[in-house]
Amino acid sequence: MNYYNYFTEIEEHFVRKRGKHLLLSPLDWNLIAAWRDAGVPLSVAIRGIDIAMDRFFARGDKARSKLNTLCYCHDSVMAEYASHIESHVGESPAESSAQDDPDPAEITGYLSRIMDEIRVFSEKHNRQEGSARVLARLDEILHNIETAGHIDSETLERDLAIVDDLLVAELKSAAAGEQMDELEKEARKDLRVYKKRLPKETYEKIRDNFLREKLHRLFGIGELSIVRL
Repeated sequence: MNYYNYFTEIEEHFVRKRGKHLLLSPLDWNLIAAWRDAGVPLSVAIRGIDIAMDRFFARGDKARSKLNTLCYCHDSVMAEYASHIESHVGESPAESSAQDDPDPAEITGYLSRIMDEIRVFSEKHNRQEGSARVLARLDEILHNIETAGHIDSETLERDLAIVDDLLVAELKSAAAGEQMDELEKEARKDLRVYKKRLPKETYEKIRDNFLREKLHRLFGIGELSIVRL
């Protein structure tokens, strides 16, 4: 992944996660440059941002409007990078329970299969640019697995969830308008009882997961989650 893409991937993830358009300041771009120059891999930086923002948003809706700079995520990114380095020199605390983690060969085979499915989707629906971004993220995850020699299930699952968000956005863009209308109609029908009985936030989460699964099936691409193994 080239230098420019490192910046844009981080900016787009931050904006998408925040839920409101926001241009990063020159200081934020300098911070990203510092992460890149320090050798922080893209997947590690995004994971740290995700963790920091989840913690920040847990404070309530008012917190979201205050989160307008990447500096709030710096400590989390550096903490994730420290864990990343530790795992790559064989000192990861999680290594003692490695027998409970998935087999690296099984994971790499699984991810390679999904990457092939994405390539087929890309060619069939002429989605080369967006698909290339997803494939680049997955390629980096594969590289991290191969160099580490073992897998931290929790970390991997979070990384895959982030990439799956990107993939689903691409699938939504590729779906014809009538296809999305049909999926939305199906969701309203099948989840009617949930909407009546659950809090709005919980219902929206269930609805989102419902549509994600349907989109994956529509285009014949497996979901990015080790839970699916």
